[in-house]
Amino acid sequence: MSGQFETLFKPYFELRLSAFDNAKLVVSVLAANAQPFLAAEIILQTDDATTSIKHYGVKWLDYWIDCGQLNQYQVGLRLVDDTDKPSLDMIDEIKVPVMTMQQVGFMCIESAHFDHC
Repeated sequence: MSGQFETLFKPYFELRLSAFDNAKLVVSVLAANAQPFLAAEIILQTDDATTSIKHYGVKWLDYWIDCGQLNQYQVGLRLVDDTDKPSLDMIDEIKVPVMTMQQVGFMCIESAHFDHC
C-alpha cells in the first residue's frame, strides 16, 4: 500500500500545510483518481496512554492518512501504519471540500508564498 500512497502523494511530500488544508489536499487527490475515501476527526493515542490528540484523518481503502493535529500548521502527510492502528479511533465524519487539481495547485502556491514572506 505504501507504494500506491507514494505514487499518489509524492508531489506533496515536501509541503507543510495546515492540517485542514492537508485534508482538503488528500480528498481532492483521491477524488481526482476515483478513489474511495472518508474524512474524519480521529484520535491518536500518544506515548502516554492517558492523553490523546485529535487529528484530521482520511480513511482510504483499509488505511488512514494522518493530516495533522486539528490546530496544527506546517505539517506533512503521514500514512498510519499497522503499528499505529491500535492507537487510532474515529470520532466524527467531517465534510471536506473537494477541490479541482488546479485549485490544489493554487493552494500549494499560496502556502509556499506565505511561508517565505
